[in-house]
Amino acid sequence: MAETSTNNVRTEQKLILAVIIDKKITVGGGFNQAVNAAQQMIAVAPSCYDVRVLTRVEENVEILREIGLQVDLLEIPKRSVADRIKRFATSRRKNNESISPFEKEMMRQNVALVYFTSPSPSALELQTTPFIFTIWDLCHLEHPEFPEVCHAREFEKREELFSKAVAKAFLTITDSEYTTEIAKNRYGGRFLAVPFAPAPFMKSSKNLLSVLEKYQLEANYLFYPAQFWAHKNHVRLLEAAAIIKAETGAAPKIVFSGGEQGHKKHIETLTHRLGLEATTRFLGFVPPEEVAALYDGSLALVMPSYFGPSNLPPLEAWSRGKPVLYPKQFVDFVGDAALLFDPDDAASLAESIGQLDTVHINRLRIAAEAQLSLHTKRRLEAERNLVRFLEKFAVRTAST
Repeated sequence: MAETSTNNVRTEQKLILAVIIDKKITVGGGFNQAVNAAQQMIAVAPSCYDVRVLTRVEENVEILREIGLQVDLLEIPKRSVADRIKRFATSRRKNNESISPFEKEMMRQNVALVYFTSPSPSALELQTTPFIFTIWDLCHLEHPEFPEVCHAREFEKREELFSKAVAKAFLTITDSEYTTEIAKNRYGGRFLAVPFAPAPFMKSSKNLLSVLEKYQLEANYLFYPAQFWAHKNHVRLLEAAAIIKAETGAAPKIVFSGGEQGHKKHIETLTHRLGLEATTRFLGFVPPEEVAALYDGSLALVMPSYFGPSNLPPLEAWSRGKPVLYPKQFVDFVGDAALLFDPDDAASLAESIGQLDTVHINRLRIAAEAQLSLHTKRRLEAERNLVRFLEKFAVRTAST
């Protein structure tokens, strides 16, 4: 029988590692990060693993194959988060709890380890199959005032999911040491911080002029790619633009891209109330291959989001050579490669926008290159640690 080895790891046959992408492309950053995570696992998994990418989202298949990911569709009925949590709680009381359709499929494919590239409730459907879980942030704990983390018992759902999944996970991957520390104190468990990388679609883009023409844009706008959630704080950017207009007589051009999540109407209404409709554009969801071109046409990325510290847009903007304006409480993420402001203070943001002159832009570009190098260094070290975890899992699996 064939043998494979990785350092001290020896197994009779390869271990199947199923990488699950549950996010739809319209989610935006969540989808991009899931793709990043899948590509990363394929690249670093020891040779004793056979990595297979799976998705329950049919429209993902063609999209992922177009960027070189071989992916198979999992045609399994979805259960609601409440159902999954109920099943988990019930299984604590019943020894004869039935195996979920999802786990049956994992068993049919002889999957040894499941990697959820997002905070997937599907983790609660696994009784005996080991898994790696993912937490991107714990902002529901830090900002419970926002409707997206408190309405419809969303706060309680996240707490139940995280506490139960983390407790059982072989490993939980987070975005940063900051998130790891909060999660470890609250949920216990075993963690590894793996820094984000720019979205895979940033490596190439459609022609800038054709994209600007498609959306009828003029270059040198302030760009904010974000879903329309309240915590994204589009409000503050509009208020800052109104201050600049009052002081100079001209408002900066603003381009918003991102899907509707229940808050867009409020932002559109505020845009009209502040008299900014002539200089503000709402593009809706933009295909990933066009986002890089929209960065290229921008003056800067402005991201007043309350959730962090890690977010993909600063990495994306840096990768396209564009300056970044970012909340000051997330300084550890951006270092000196961004103009910092108070996301609660429109005047503070307006002041930062006013600093977008040639001198500041050149300084930020140099600092961004150094910051990207630092993120890459941290990510490579995290990948080495991830390999160690995977090797340890293989050794322990061989002992069972």
